[in-house]
Amino acid sequence: MSTAKKVCLDAGHDASNLYNKSPDGTYYEHEFALDMAKRMQTILVRHGVTVTLTRSGGEAVRLDERVAIANAISDLSLFVSLHSNAAGGSGWSSARGWSIYTSSADDAAQRNLAANDIIASVQAAGVVTRNPALLHERFYVLRKTVAPAVLIEQGFHTNEEDVALLKASAYRDLLATAQCKGILSYLGIPWKEEPAPVSPNTPSPWAAEAWQKAVSLGILDGSDPQGPCTREMLAVVLDRLGLAELGDRHPSSLSGGQKQRLSIACGLASRRSVLI
Repeated sequence: MSTAKKVCLDAGHDASNLYNKSPDGTYYEHEFALDMAKRMQTILVRHGVTVTLTRSGGEAVRLDERVAIANAISDLSLFVSLHSNAAGGSGWSSARGWSIYTSSADDAAQRNLAANDIIASVQAAGVVTRNPALLHERFYVLRKTVAPAVLIEQGFHTNEEDVALLKASAYRDLLATAQCKGILSYLGIPWKEEPAPVSPNTPSPWAAEAWQKAVSLGILDGSDPQGPCTREMLAVVLDRLGLAELGDRHPSSLSGGQKQRLSIACGLASRRSVLI
């Protein structure tokens, strides 16, 4: 039986909802919620979590359908509904800040343990939160979902400061990372930093030695190690087949065994699925 943790991310509303937006019309909650769900999905999957989205596009999904999706997942670890908040009235408001909801109070309940782990991570990231950050309401998705369930209001789309943040990709990344760190803490999964991208001018660790050997022998000029075929792959192929030192030799001067290995090297460098 699989031991992978399972999380259901519920992007609030849908593309037909044009009411939940900023007063100036530059921000829509349905777009933000889906984008945040996908950012969080990427992070959680990288940590081995199985993630289900209640919607993957702008399609309409009723509240009972969202709950049905979650309740159909065997051994669901956590349900997270993603939203932004709104104050009353039609214009901008001074109310701002991040908050999280569960269906009811009880410090020992799993839903509140999860909420408090998420709060701690979000506050550690410097996100402005409401006071208190944990609130309780009998929202449909919270009271009908069997698994521990939380609903996150990630700021007010009726507050100019919050909207400026919610529209910024860098802030969305910060928020997604902080919320996922809290979720992972609740699930008992250690946080792993995303590997830094390898510079196109730096060979991958597995190819570094062979690449340097090919460069020192003058077979390659040292530039663009990750270019197609890739060149670092070619360096490894030549080295492992014992051909790196023969770069200045004409194929006709090679021995029979060397020619065979050269043919194999050409085939490997071509990256064909079948060699005959």
